[in-house]
Amino acid sequence: MIHFQDINDHAQQLGIDDIKVTHTEPFIIELQHFREQQLAGLFTNRRHRHFAKIEKFYDVKSVLANARSVITACEYYYTDEDDDLSEPGNPCGRIARYTWRNYYRDLRHRLEKLAEYIHSKNAHSYVVHSNGPVAEKPLAQRSGLGYYGKHSILIHPVYGSWVVLGEIITDLDLDPDRPLSMDCRDCRACIDACPTQAIKEPYIIDRTRCIQELTNWCGPIPEDIMEVWSTRLYGCTTCQDACPQNRSAKPVKPRTSIGQVGSCIPLFEVLNSDETAYRKHYPDNQITASWINFTAIQRNALIALGHTGDTTAFPYLEKFSHAPDQILSRAAQWSLSRMHNA
Repeated sequence: MIHFQDINDHAQQLGIDDIKVTHTEPFIIELQHFREQQLAGLFTNRRHRHFAKIEKFYDVKSVLANARSVITACEYYYTDEDDDLSEPGNPCGRIARYTWRNYYRDLRHRLEKLAEYIHSKNAHSYVVHSNGPVAEKPLAQRSGLGYYGKHSILIHPVYGSWVVLGEIITDLDLDPDRPLSMDCRDCRACIDACPTQAIKEPYIIDRTRCIQELTNWCGPIPEDIMEVWSTRLYGCTTCQDACPQNRSAKPVKPRTSIGQVGSCIPLFEVLNSDETAYRKHYPDNQITASWINFTAIQRNALIALGHTGDTTAFPYLEKFSHAPDQILSRAAQWSLSRMHNA
């Protein structure tokens, strides 16, 4: 018979930062909240592909019919490797901290080894992680791995929100942990810091205005959002940077080399590339994941150039201002106008 302490000890040996356990009841209330936000128009069409099977997303037994427990896990990714190479003639676009390397895949590999250990004890399991088939944050919250910040990101009591999540669904009958009795109280730092006011109210995000979401979405960016886009190429962590719970975070050395891209990428390189070359140059990272549209990445690069003030960008912006793709031409025209009027 395998006990949770055995699993926890093995998880620590594998370098998994923390694990908890929750039960397998479906998330009825969370599903209702999702539908309410969907009806309110708070999602981009990037997420529409998930809507047809959303009931399954909130029920872990859709993955493992005889599941009895879910082991939730996290990996801390706050590192000290900022390597901004921007200089005149070589403007770079910022990459969100969580994807400087592929910590999601690294955690998955560690969880797969933990699942092998569980399997060796005659139990069955299924490993899931980012963009997987189940609701990760509700599982993590219910297990006591962390609590929701008002930005709707999970906050771990030790590691803050600088964690990626993963789970093992298993037919083991483990005692569930309790949710944490913690919250953000009257703090609204993340709400005030959001450059697009995408946090409509605590725990409610308008993803049609969230830069993190929009860097993944392929469509025209509203002008007021382009104005505050800054030099972001992929992702946004402004709300996390503002969170008081992250102030005590101590940087650690990187724990994986999977999908390493660093904190910024040369923008001209992105605009000179075709999709095949781009994906080949940055393999195994979220910025080249299958759901990322290359047009969206080039659009992001064009908007970022408008914020650099680097005049060597003019030939690129002029070229793309005449692109047949209106998403790209509109972004380039906006950046040209911004730089000429600066």
